[in-house]
Amino acid sequence: MNSLKKRAICAAVSSIFVAGGAAQAQDAAQAAGKTSSELDLNQVIVTGTSQAKSKMRSSLSVTDIDAEQIKNLGAHNETEIMLLIPGIRTDAGAGPGGNANITVRGLPISSGGSKYVQLQEDGLPTVQFGDMNFSNNDYWTRFDNSVDHIQTLRGGSSAVFASQAPGAVLNYISKTGKEKGGSIGVTRGLNYNETRVDGDVGGQLAPDLYFHLGGYHRQGEGARHATANALNGYQLKGNITKEFNGGKGYVRANFKVLDEHAPTTPQAFLQASQNGSSVGGFSLLPGYDGSRDSQYSRYNSSVTSIDPLTRTVSNASLTDGITSKSNSFGLEFHNELDSGYTVDNKFRMSRNSGAFNAQFWNVMTLDNMLSGFGAGTTAKYYNGPQAGQTVTAANLQTGLVSQGAAINVTTPDMGNLVNDLSVSKQFKLDSATLDLRAGLFNSRQNVVQRWSISERLVQASQDGAVIDAFDRSGAALTTAGLTGYNNQWGGCCARDVDAHFTTTAPYLGLNMTVGDVDLDAGVRRESFSADGSYAAGSRKTYDVNGDGVISAAEKNVYLIDPTAQRGLVNYTVRYNNYSLGANYRVNNNLSTFVHYSEGNRAIADRLLFSANIDAASGLLTAGGATAAVAPVKQSEVGVKYRGRADGMSYGLSATYFHSTTKEFDYDQTRQDDPAKPNYQGPKLNVVGYKSDGVEMEAAGSVGNFALNVNMVYSTAPFTSNLGNPSVIGLESSGVPKFRYTISPRYSFEKAVIGATIRGQTKVFADGGNTTTIDGHYVVNGFVNYDFGGGITGSFNVSNLFDKVYPTADGGFVAGSKKVFGAGLETGRTFSASLRYNF
Repeated sequence: MNSLKKRAICAAVSSIFVAGGAAQAQDAAQAAGKTSSELDLNQVIVTGTSQAKSKMRSSLSVTDIDAEQIKNLGAHNETEIMLLIPGIRTDAGAGPGGNANITVRGLPISSGGSKYVQLQEDGLPTVQFGDMNFSNNDYWTRFDNSVDHIQTLRGGSSAVFASQAPGAVLNYISKTGKEKGGSIGVTRGLNYNETRVDGDVGGQLAPDLYFHLGGYHRQGEGARHATANALNGYQLKGNITKEFNGGKGYVRANFKVLDEHAPTTPQAFLQASQNGSSVGGFSLLPGYDGSRDSQYSRYNSSVTSIDPLTRTVSNASLTDGITSKSNSFGLEFHNELDSGYTVDNKFRMSRNSGAFNAQFWNVMTLDNMLSGFGAGTTAKYYNGPQAGQTVTAANLQTGLVSQGAAINVTTPDMGNLVNDLSVSKQFKLDSATLDLRAGLFNSRQNVVQRWSISERLVQASQDGAVIDAFDRSGAALTTAGLTGYNNQWGGCCARDVDAHFTTTAPYLGLNMTVGDVDLDAGVRRESFSADGSYAAGSRKTYDVNGDGVISAAEKNVYLIDPTAQRGLVNYTVRYNNYSLGANYRVNNNLSTFVHYSEGNRAIADRLLFSANIDAASGLLTAGGATAAVAPVKQSEVGVKYRGRADGMSYGLSATYFHSTTKEFDYDQTRQDDPAKPNYQGPKLNVVGYKSDGVEMEAAGSVGNFALNVNMVYSTAPFTSNLGNPSVIGLESSGVPKFRYTISPRYSFEKAVIGATIRGQTKVFADGGNTTTIDGHYVVNGFVNYDFGGGITGSFNVSNLFDKVYPTADGGFVAGSKKVFGAGLETGRTFSASLRYNF
C-alpha cells in the first residue's frame, strides 16, 4: 500500500476523535443511517452464546450490521454484504447466486465453500455444512426486508453453542412484527438488467399476538451480462408469535419459501504485466470486459448431458446458474417458569433442492489448446456467425479459447431437520450470580446429488461460440465442442451420492458475574454419524444420441454401472469442543476480555470417494478418523471502548487473535499428475495453518458527519503440507495481510450522502510466494433522500471509479504472458430505489 493510501486511512481513523456537540452527534449518526455511533456496544448478543448479554459484558467479538448499512453499501449479493464484517474474508465477484468462499481469521479455504463459517437464520443453520459440494451455505440464504439485522460472532463460544462452526457464525435475525410497520420498494439497475421488488409488513393482531411477513422478487441478468432472465426468483418469509405466561413465554411459528435461479461468476481474465515478482498494470482485454461480461453466451448456453446412472439424455441449460429451492417450517418455544427455570426450544424442517449449471472457463491460447491434442490438430467453429470456418488466432475476438467444464449437477435433496433444546437457570450466590444452561442439539443433513460434468471447447470472448477440434487427417476429436461426456477433471464427474449426516450434541454453558468480572465457559460433546452410499462412473464407449454412429465424444463417456456394488458410508466419530472466556468492565465505557476455544468441523460429503473410507464396509480406514474431523483452536485478547467528549460520540472494538487448524483436504478439480495441464496440487492432501492478527472496528460521529472503519491485519502461513512440504512457513495465495473498509456519511436536512471504500494490500499469486498481485481498493457511493410522507429514494453506485482488479489470486493463462486469469471485481454499476415506509 503506497504512502498516500496509508495517510488517507490514518486520517480517516483520526477523524473519529474530532470534537463536536454530544446530543447533536447522536442524532446525526442516526440520520446518517447508523443506529448508534458507538458500535451498538449495548446490543445484546444472542448468537452462539449460552446467555444473552451486552457486547460490553461479553468476552466475544461480535458485529451487527443492519438493513440501512447494507442498503448504503449497494450490495448486489450476500458476498458483498459479508465484506462489511471485520475478520470475514470472501471474494466480491461470486455473483448473485452465491458460491462464494467464506472464511474468517486466516482459517483456510482449501477446497471451496465455507468450511468453518456457518450461516444461520434465527439461531439455526440453514444447512449444516457450509462447504457441501455444489450446495454451499450461501445458496440457501438471502437478505431481504424480513431481516432486522445480521449478528456475527467470530471465534469464541461459536465452537460450543453452534454446530460445525468453530470459525464464525453469521445469524440472520428476523423481524417479529412486535413493532408495527412495513415497507414496499423497488430497485432498478440503471446500467445493468435487474429489477427487484422488496416488501414487508408486521404488527399486532391482539395484545399478545403479532406477526411479520416479508420478502422479495427479482429478475434480469444481474450485474454481469448473461442472458435474459438468467436471474429470476423470489423469497417469502414470515412468522407469527403468541405470548403467554404474562409475557414471560411465547410460541413462534415461522416459514420460508425460496425459489430462485441466479448466475454464478467463475474466473474471468484481463490484461496484465509482470515487473520482477509483481503483477499489475491491469486493464480490460479487447473483445471481453471481464468486469461486466460473463462466461455465458447464446451459443454456449446449453449442453447435451447424459445422466451417468439412468442414461437419460437432456439438453441442460447452463445459464440457470445456481438453482435454490427451499421450503422450511419452524417452531420456537420460550417460557420462564415460576421455579426459575427457563425452557427454550428451536425446531426447523427444510426441504431443499436445486441444481448447479454453469460453463466454467479454463482459458488458454489457441496454440496451447491445439498442442494438447497432438501435432497437426486444427479447430473449427461449431456454431455462431463463423460456423464451419477454421479457428485462427486472428479471427478469435480475444485470441483465446477455453477447455473447461460444462457443469450439470442436480441436487434433489439437500434438506435437513434441526432441533435445539435447552434449560437454563440463574443462581444467586453470596457475591456472585451464576447462570447455567444445559442443552441438546440434533440435526440431520441430506446430501443427494447427481453429477454430470463434461469438458467442452468454447471461444473465450463476448458471445463466444463452441469450437470443435480435428486431427491432422481431419477426423473429429470432439463432438459439439465436447471431448467426452462426464469426463471433466480426470473423469471424476460421473457421480451419484445418497448420503445423510447426523449430529447429536449435548452441551453445557456456565456464566458467572462477580462484581465487574464476567466469566463464561462451555463444553460440547459432539457425535457425528454418516450413512448412505455413493457411486462413481468408469470410461465407456456409448452411443449417447442413439444414431448408431460413435462420435468422437462418445468414445469417452463416463457412466455408472447400476448393477455394480455401490460404495458405502457408515461411520461415527466423536469429539469434544471447549470454550472459556473472561471479561472485565473497567468502567461503564471500557472493558477488556480474553477467550480460548477448541472446536471441530466434521468433513461430511467431501470425505466421500477418498481412501479414508472403506467403500465395502463404509467404515473409516486407518487414519480416517483423523481426516474426518478438522480441529480449530483460537485464542483472543480484546478491548471495547466507547466515549463522548466535546460533542463527539465514538466507539472502538479491537481483538488480537491466534488460530490454528490441521485438515484433510480433498478437491476433485485438481490433477494428481504435475505433468498434466493446470496442475494445482494433489487431490488428496493434509495441511496445517496458523494465523495471527488484529481485527478492529470503530465508529464515530461529530455534528452531521459519521464514520465507520473496519480493519484486519493477519498472517496465515502453512505449518504443514503433506503434498508439498516446501511451502511450510509460506503464506496461502490470494490472502491479503491487510484489509479495510471505510464508510463516511454526512447528513443534510433531508438527504444523506456517503461512501464505502473497501481495499486490501497485495496478495501472493502462487503457493511458493514468489509472485505478488498488487493491492487495490474499490469505492461505492450513495445518496439517500427523504421526500416526506414515508417516501424515500436512493441512488447507489458500485465501483465508482470503474477500477479493474482481481479479487484474489490468479495466474497468466496457459500460453500467454499478458493475459491474466482471475476472479474480477464487478465494473461500475448504477442503481436507484424508491421505498414507501408505513
